[in-house]
Amino acid sequence: ALLRTGRRIGALALGVAVLLPAVLPSLDGGLLRGDDGEGAGGGTISAVNPLVSLKENLTQAEDREVLRYRTNAPDGSGMYLRLVSLDQFDGTSWRTSVRGVEDVPERLPRPVGLGERTGTTEITTNVSAAGSYEQKWLPMPYPATGVRIEGRWRYEPVGRMVVGDEGQTTSGVQYSVSSLVVRPTPEQLAVAPTAPGALLREYTRVPKSLPPDVRATALRVTAGARNDYERAVRLQDWFASKGGFTYDTTVSSGTGVAAISRFLKDKEGFCVHFSFTMAAMARTLNVPARVAVGFMPGTPSGEGTVSVSIKDAHAWPELYFEGVGWTRFEPTPSRGSVPDYAAPEAPADELPEAEEASPSPSAAPSVQPSPQDDCTARAAGAEDCAGPTPPGARPPADTDAASAPVLPLVAGAAAAVVLSLAPMLWRWRVRVRRLRGGRPLAVWEEVVDTAWDHGVPPDGALTPRGTAGRLVRAGRLEGAAAEAVHRIAGAVEEPSLNRYRPLTMPSSMPATAGLAGCGTGSL
Repeated sequence: ALLRTGRRIGALALGVAVLLPAVLPSLDGGLLRGDDGEGAGGGTISAVNPLVSLKENLTQAEDREVLRYRTNAPDGSGMYLRLVSLDQFDGTSWRTSVRGVEDVPERLPRPVGLGERTGTTEITTNVSAAGSYEQKWLPMPYPATGVRIEGRWRYEPVGRMVVGDEGQTTSGVQYSVSSLVVRPTPEQLAVAPTAPGALLREYTRVPKSLPPDVRATALRVTAGARNDYERAVRLQDWFASKGGFTYDTTVSSGTGVAAISRFLKDKEGFCVHFSFTMAAMARTLNVPARVAVGFMPGTPSGEGTVSVSIKDAHAWPELYFEGVGWTRFEPTPSRGSVPDYAAPEAPADELPEAEEASPSPSAAPSVQPSPQDDCTARAAGAEDCAGPTPPGARPPADTDAASAPVLPLVAGAAAAVVLSLAPMLWRWRVRVRRLRGGRPLAVWEEVVDTAWDHGVPPDGALTPRGTAGRLVRAGRLEGAAAEAVHRIAGAVEEPSLNRYRPLTMPSSMPATAGLAGCGTGSL
């Protein structure tokens, strides 16, 4: 059975691997290698995909540690470890912008927007990553002011992110991060001046496809707010406690405008839905916003250390306030901690309850049907998981008494045949859609699902390259077939750090493709 599985995986991989050169730049050489072939100097970060598979990890029975840390922070509840920021929203997903990278400076520059009057305390955090934790993005408290680490690492100054170069990952690394605990007061945030024009324009953009009900709901939730700070807190509290939302990892995934509209209607979702939707709503109110992805503070494990596991992975919105900089908020109920500066001070009855706008049929996109009960965990990671249930034929009325007993039998047999073919037809439709587009991530998902079809379930704790090795071993692939699997996995990872230019594809690879939960081993 494993050999047959291997042959099918290999055949699929070979078939699509030959198409990759047509849509991707060369993937030979270093991850961030420049024209001179060296790893140092400038470069760019293109779209990143640090979150390949989340939902399976969040719902798996076994939790696994990804790192441990020690810190001298006075309060550990705010020790979020940030990986990456998603600052572009094009209507289909949130993603990272194409940014320049440079050598990691000895001292990182002061965060943009942080004024001298805002209280700060510098702390030190020593981190030890597990050997099984392979990620190119370095988890750090925000905002970091310095990093001491061995290996090949680069720095992206706009998002204040550190990323591995030339195949460098976090596996087994030990490093020390100095960072600031920023302590703004509600009064400071309330009187923050308007953000600089360029920043305001960049971080308040929303796609034209965003349904009008998103902004209408934001206006109702924040009615009576006197400034951007009050608007931010009211949005946060509406999601976290006052709006009737439920934290639920079983809902269908999605990161585009349709998913946001569906989330506002159904009021069920996980950290992705809460953070993406709050950031989008803040932007409609002209409040600069982006989304951060990383880990919650973790769990004390004795002797002063804190353990962070795959199920601590999280996404949260960051809103910009001049004089303070990018500021964390926590809209997801039962996850993380609300910062002191964002805790509501007014009694609940003083904040107006929001009424949701009823989206007009012409303006709002059609809401997809809810997932069917038999939708598998992997299919729930795709927006079209819950395809239409195959209809059973209702027998037409017949006045012929002799044929009456026969018709139910025929209808029942036909329905049984249709239902038995439904899984196959659904998989065929998903496969055609994935392979037609030629996108590396979609092709990779098809390779992984093909393996799952034949008894090799995915392990979300592995990176694409790690998964490729596992599939090659499980299927006993050799030669061109094994090379094809590794090549597709490499195409998923490598373009995220292409030094030359964004992918020459119809659209750059989304940073959140496949994002479907808040716990991950692929972070």
